[in-house]
Amino acid sequence: MKKSLAILGTILTAGMLSVPAYASDAPSVYISGDAGSSWFNTINIHPSSATVTTTPGINVLGAIGVKWCDTFRLEAEFGYQRNNNDKYTDSYGAYSSTGNHSVTSYTANGYYDFKAGGVNPYLTAGIGLAQVGVHDVITPLDTINETHSALGYQFGAGLSIPLNKNVDFDIRYRYYRTSTVVLDNGRDFQTSSNSVLAGLRVCL
Repeated sequence: MKKSLAILGTILTAGMLSVPAYASDAPSVYISGDAGSSWFNTINIHPSSATVTTTPGINVLGAIGVKWCDTFRLEAEFGYQRNNNDKYTDSYGAYSSTGNHSVTSYTANGYYDFKAGGVNPYLTAGIGLAQVGVHDVITPLDTINETHSALGYQFGAGLSIPLNKNVDFDIRYRYYRTSTVVLDNGRDFQTSSNSVLAGLRVCL
């Protein structure tokens, strides 16, 4: 994980250092919104051998950003993801699981856009704060209803399609992961997810 964070930090730093080189180009401010489906990977609970799986859920993102020279973008993003629990599995067997897991994220993102004409691909990475919630989860030992802070980071890629001079239609893939979350009962876990989203980006 430390290696991944180091790479992510290098990408974001490089993007930020590139900004002054384009200071003479008038930056444009934009807002964006995306929504789609998300899938949590299997959640492994330590130090036990228990796992939790979830059903497909929702993911919504909203952001405000600045774009330079049609290539670089920096933005502040708010996100919310929630998936209902499906099964809780431990050494005694598998059980239907109640409740849900959620992640509320506050992320600083960097983007690199490729100008290709009608369809423009891009790469993105970001890092920030994650509020990880475990809501109404009933296990053989207790009921968990907690929210904890963690580090969150993401990588992604997408395509933007210009609809007019100021509006782009956006399709993206997003991988998101958190650092370790420690529950009140001493057990811990990390969350990671994959999302496919679509939305609009509007220049102001």
